[in-house]
Amino acid sequence: MNYLLRALFQSVFIFLIYGSLVACAPPATSSLEKQVEGLWFYTGLTTSDGDDLPLTGVFLFKDGVFVQHAVFNGDPIETQGAMAHAGPYSDTGEFIHLVAEQTISTAPLEDSPLTSRGLTEHDVTVNRAGDELTLVFSKGTGTVQNFEYVGPGSGEIYALQNGALAFVDGHFILVDGDESGIVAGYGAYEQSGDAMTLNFIRWTESDPSAASNQGDTTMQATFDGQAFMLENGRSFAVKP
Repeated sequence: MNYLLRALFQSVFIFLIYGSLVACAPPATSSLEKQVEGLWFYTGLTTSDGDDLPLTGVFLFKDGVFVQHAVFNGDPIETQGAMAHAGPYSDTGEFIHLVAEQTISTAPLEDSPLTSRGLTEHDVTVNRAGDELTLVFSKGTGTVQNFEYVGPGSGEIYALQNGALAFVDGHFILVDGDESGIVAGYGAYEQSGDAMTLNFIRWTESDPSAASNQGDTTMQATFDGQAFMLENGRSFAVKP
């Protein structure tokens, strides 16, 4: 009898300890969040009509915030269309829900080269196979976007007044803009103290009257955690 009581006591004790640990444990990251989290480079984009639109760009998912910038391929690069988005994302259990606080596109050869749609929301399906990721917009019925994995998104992401700034996995991403203009770009960077050398892969600037892109360009910058300043005088303040 004593053996049975001792065994019962031990079972109850283990159950209580396990329950306490489970109750105190942080919530698990959802499976969809795990699949998309990190830094990704575009490998392709196919419209809902089946048209392939080659492009060069980046998509970051980190800490509930996404930042995206891409320029369509073509020659000369200065006249190609571009797009940029930034905002929060969440997992609905079936889709990744994107809330793009900046929905911006540029078309340098158009009479109105800058288009800002403001806030838009998108539900995308997620399919990941190793280092390859496919997002299908409009709940799996719209644009198909393909990516290759760059890294886990190690680093920091900062909120700007009209976008976001990230330094992750040895890369920077900047998206800042609205209907009055946009500055967006990404690439590798090197840093020594506050001083930085930015090696653009793609860079887009636009106002309502003109838009242009650059690629494979180097620019000096500084960042002290509060303001990101480029050598051309442009400055972007981090929101407190």
